[in-house]
Amino acid sequence: ADCEEAPGDVGTTRLPDLSPDGWPIYPSVTERYFTTYVTSNHQALHVHSNGICLLGLAPSHPLLAPGAARITGVAFRDHDAKNLLANEVRGKRKSGAVFVLPRDLVASVTTEAGGDPLPLWACVRANVIEVNRRLIEEPELLGSAGGRGWLAVLMPKMAEKGSIGAALLELDRTAPLRDPTGNHKRRRDQQDASAPGGDEQQPRVSRKAARRARVCWDFAETGTCKFADKCRFRHAAPSEAPSEAAPSVGGAEPSGGAEAGEAADAGDGGESGGVGSGGAEGGCGC
Repeated sequence: ADCEEAPGDVGTTRLPDLSPDGWPIYPSVTERYFTTYVTSNHQALHVHSNGICLLGLAPSHPLLAPGAARITGVAFRDHDAKNLLANEVRGKRKSGAVFVLPRDLVASVTTEAGGDPLPLWACVRANVIEVNRRLIEEPELLGSAGGRGWLAVLMPKMAEKGSIGAALLELDRTAPLRDPTGNHKRRRDQQDASAPGGDEQQPRVSRKAARRARVCWDFAETGTCKFADKCRFRHAAPSEAPSEAAPSVGGAEPSGGAEAGEAADAGDGGESGGVGSGGAEGGCGC
């Protein structure tokens, strides 16, 4: 029986499309061998069939929009133990690679428009094999076509390679990458408070200072403390010690010690075995 072939197909081989001038248009390496996932913050993760990931920007990213401000700088993470510029990978097992989490910062991008640097996240759990150092000298290449605008090469753990794309989509659904992190929120609030006309915030008090502001209970009660000067709490003077008045029952004021004792004796010696009138005068009320 004759079989129908789709236009442009010869058996199972897909023929390339033709340009207006007749030249064939072959798919790029990314289109042939990579599966692309786009996150809510418009980053692109290209996952190779062998599990290696290429991190970059999606064409829909605001930095790549027509008329967007020109990119003036790409600063890779280098301020802590996850220094990507000091990343030295060795051997088949890629020992020495920096391991990052989805919300770990990979790079910050600045534009000629100014403002806060735009953070770019790792998006997945993986080892950073290489970063595109060319972006440091030529930041305008970020996100460009031709295989030069990638950000970093990532290698997930062997057990996670097969599901890395699904894990990224699930993470972005539950905790969207477009939302700022807690550190960015605090930094933004501090900048807003320090700006002219911003609300002044009270300075943060450390836990140690908060403990020192509390009175040592032993010193307040006995005047001594076994920890002496090493005590974590403040040794208040007797006048500063908190005083606890005996709670009143039924709204009656507590009476003096001698009068209360006599009232209690009178109440205990009552003919009915109940509380006598002296007990009422003493304010017992029970």
